[in-house]
Amino acid sequence: MSDKLMTIIRLSLLGISALLGILFYLSAVSESLLITWCYILLFISAAAAIIFPIIIMAQNPKNAKTALLGVGLLVVVFGISYAMAGSEVLPAYKDIVTESSSKMVGAGLIAFYLLGLGAIGVAVFSEISKMFK
Repeated sequence: MSDKLMTIIRLSLLGISALLGILFYLSAVSESLLITWCYILLFISAAAAIIFPIIIMAQNPKNAKTALLGVGLLVVVFGISYAMAGSEVLPAYKDIVTESSSKMVGAGLIAFYLLGLGAIGVAVFSEISKMFK
């Protein structure tokens, strides 16, 4: 899409949002209309976040390989994290937390730790390699 069209779309969405905000402040529109508008904006944003990278990857397949490699590595990290996570639930929380949600939370924490350690490792490696150059 052209930049001019994108600017028109962005300004239109911004104008509608501002108008709805003012009308809500003046009690001319209900809260449910404002929430519905937020859901519409969320859907538009999610669709754009999914569709535009696919279009960019299709236009430039060479760079898509590196992006897909990164996504693949993230999938591997999350797979390892899920395999390492336990599904234990303390008796006090049996009514609130299920075994599957406990496993997902554990996997998320382990993935966070692994990615954090990886980021720290890359930063340290980068600084050490700079000293020897």
